[in-house]
Amino acid sequence: MPRLDARSGAAALALTAALALTAALGASCAGTPAAQRGATCPPLCPAVPPPAGSPPAASAGPVVPGAAGEAPVFDPERLTPVLGDPRLAPVQKLVEQEAYASAAAALAQVLATPLPAADAASFRYQLARLRALAGDPAGAAREYDAAAAAGGPLADHARFAAADLLARMGQPDAALERARAVASDVAIADEIDRIVAGALAEKGDIEGAAAHWHAYLGRSWPASTWVPEALRFARALLRHPGEQHAEEAIRIARRVIDEAPGGAGAGEAKEIRDQALSTLPFARRKPFLDPGPADLLARARALLASRQDKEALAVADALVALPEAQAPSAFACDAFAARGEALGRLRRRPEAADVYGTAIERCGPAAPAGAAPAAAAAPAGAATAVSDAPAVSGGAAGAGAPAPRRPETLYNAGRASLRVDRHAEAAARFALLEKEHPDHRLADDARYLGARALLALGDQAQFVQMLTAMPDDFPAGDMVADGLFELALFEMERGGWAGAVRPLERALERFPHERAYHAAGRLPYYLGRAHIETGSPDKGKALLEQVIRDYPLSFYMALAHARLAEIDPAAAQRALAAAMDRDASRPYTELRSPAFARPAFTRAVELARQGEARLARRELDLLGVGGRTAPREVMWASAFLLARAGALPQSYSILRTAMAAPADGRAEIAGNVEWVDHYPVGRWRAAWELAYPRPFAAVVAAETKRSGIPEALAYAIMREESAFDPKVASHADAYGLMQLIVPTAKRMAKPLGLPWSAEALKRPEVNVALGCRYLSVLRGQFSDNPLLAIPAYNAGGGAPKRWIAERPSQSFDLWVERIPYEETRLYTKRVMTSLAVYELLYAGAQPGEALRTPLPASPAARSAVANAAP
Repeated sequence: MPRLDARSGAAALALTAALALTAALGASCAGTPAAQRGATCPPLCPAVPPPAGSPPAASAGPVVPGAAGEAPVFDPERLTPVLGDPRLAPVQKLVEQEAYASAAAALAQVLATPLPAADAASFRYQLARLRALAGDPAGAAREYDAAAAAGGPLADHARFAAADLLARMGQPDAALERARAVASDVAIADEIDRIVAGALAEKGDIEGAAAHWHAYLGRSWPASTWVPEALRFARALLRHPGEQHAEEAIRIARRVIDEAPGGAGAGEAKEIRDQALSTLPFARRKPFLDPGPADLLARARALLASRQDKEALAVADALVALPEAQAPSAFACDAFAARGEALGRLRRRPEAADVYGTAIERCGPAAPAGAAPAAAAAPAGAATAVSDAPAVSGGAAGAGAPAPRRPETLYNAGRASLRVDRHAEAAARFALLEKEHPDHRLADDARYLGARALLALGDQAQFVQMLTAMPDDFPAGDMVADGLFELALFEMERGGWAGAVRPLERALERFPHERAYHAAGRLPYYLGRAHIETGSPDKGKALLEQVIRDYPLSFYMALAHARLAEIDPAAAQRALAAAMDRDASRPYTELRSPAFARPAFTRAVELARQGEARLARRELDLLGVGGRTAPREVMWASAFLLARAGALPQSYSILRTAMAAPADGRAEIAGNVEWVDHYPVGRWRAAWELAYPRPFAAVVAAETKRSGIPEALAYAIMREESAFDPKVASHADAYGLMQLIVPTAKRMAKPLGLPWSAEALKRPEVNVALGCRYLSVLRGQFSDNPLLAIPAYNAGGGAPKRWIAERPSQSFDLWVERIPYEETRLYTKRVMTSLAVYELLYAGAQPGEALRTPLPASPAARSAVANAAP
């Protein structure tokens, strides 16, 4: 009997997760009468089950037809998973125990009784899934055939699943028959090429198979999907000897070697490449053994994009040694820039800064005055202020002309210099970018970073002048707010609160409501602080109250609440209560959209009920969910569907993207206003619950109690570390829900008697136990301010201790702003935001740790400094 692949395990995990999530979502309001739902019971609550003994009835769907002339309504309360049907309670219990064969037998018994046609088709599809999970692909294929014959919204999905199973069982003719019957308008239609290709290859038709494999691999797929299929294609080609087949196999293998993230599948691909090369005569083998400059540059680009940095450096070393790289040209510019990026990623940072200097020379001279900016030839978004972009591109510059990517190279060169504290060099590189390309999209970034480099050199006057002029010099610049805020920080750090007022006011006038998570509320918060520090407490308190009101549960809202509570506890309590009362008083608004009547949404609903999260998401993408072009109501409904299907990361990511603010500056998902602008009460609570779920609840409750840490903190860390994916592994070899590296896990595991291998860390019960213990250890190191465990979790326990020693008297807010590692600084803000949400959403009405943030970064260190003063 054929063994099912890893997708079966993923399906089992998704099915179990869906059942657990359904129980968790309904736990807080099970049995609440529908008339009482709303402010106290959000629309996440499942429908109340019918009384025992009620006759079977067709399951009511969540899409309610509208009245004449009205669009249909999506009602989340009417969405029930297939296994949530009371008639299938014994089946659900067996699935929770992962007893899939017994669950299938129990479901078959239910199907032997009279059922409404719609329920029979739905149950039949679920039976097919259970048989597949039980290791019975032949039985699963038969049930999928029966589900397809029964009709309904998932008939084509059933045909596809049957075709896939039959192809894997070596029945190509039967697989082709079913695959070719799948309609072209379903989301999975673009996967038919994969099944047809495999079936045709099984029949010996390699040319026909190749056409379908080319079509399939020409689309965009995750590496976990396209890499195995590419290798399968290459192996099939080698089974049909011929020079053209060998050359095609080599090209496919090289694509895997160069483009698969982290080198996934590279070992097998190299074997295929070498085998294919050995069959070619020398004349046809030579081009593959001795690629030209353009091919080498493309390889370097691909290897950098796939995070294979050592391999990219080896190719870049070969590139810069070529004769074509010895004189200024677009090729030479890109070659040296690629080498600089690879060195930087490998933490050979001084070398990277040096190589970027050569790259600047090879990029050619500055553009002549009045010439069109070189940026016009660069793709939008090729580099940003927070991450270096691969400075590689094709093309050739004419003699004496600057390379098209000279601005990006100057920018990345300046950042490379900053990383090794070569501030004068960095300032010069940023200044050159701004001088040569004043209208380039990176010019304001260069101004901001160049000013910071000059400040590090002690040139305060130039720093102030450069940042003060940013609003006038870059009227459309996206770094202007950061520049003015940096200027204010400079004043605040040295106690010049009066000098901080004007930059903050200018920034607030221009950016009245920043939305990014790391900036939401920072301008009114610090302006409020500045007014309090300069003798205008009423103005200051009003601004802190504004932050509490307008930026619910953001990092700066938590700071504002803590600071206001220190000055006027009653005012802090009133501000929070008033904001929550305001949002609770708004009635729930129906989700109404014509898209709910479209077949793709109907299929998505049924797939979600079946626990088929991946397939449901693909149908929703037909409606624009993936591209964020779907109507707000569809985005909201999609997040709920995916959550109910057990796909927590995909569900909350839809709502989480709202915080990023699209191009128009708004992030609307449900209704006519942004959910992140409202507290999690009344109609708004549902969105927050989706964005901040609590999976693995029993494990988390037990391990946080054992380690003595707040549940909210464990969930906040888990959410930001892994997005609740228990199998995820990072490029830094951190594993599982709380992203532990093996050495740390080993230290934590010993007293608990738990395993600590990489595979063990992908088990939630192990990972959560070790992660909670590690958090407990870190919190013990910072007993006067346990929140310091958050940056310690990211940067290591020694890092916050060093920063406290350097700035013992600093307030917590300014201390966080000056965390020297950008990753840790942003991580701290994200986790504290999540902590504030989890505490208020689930831990009760009393403010938790986030809203009671200590004002000093380290009260003990500040006290020690004060006591030591003469």
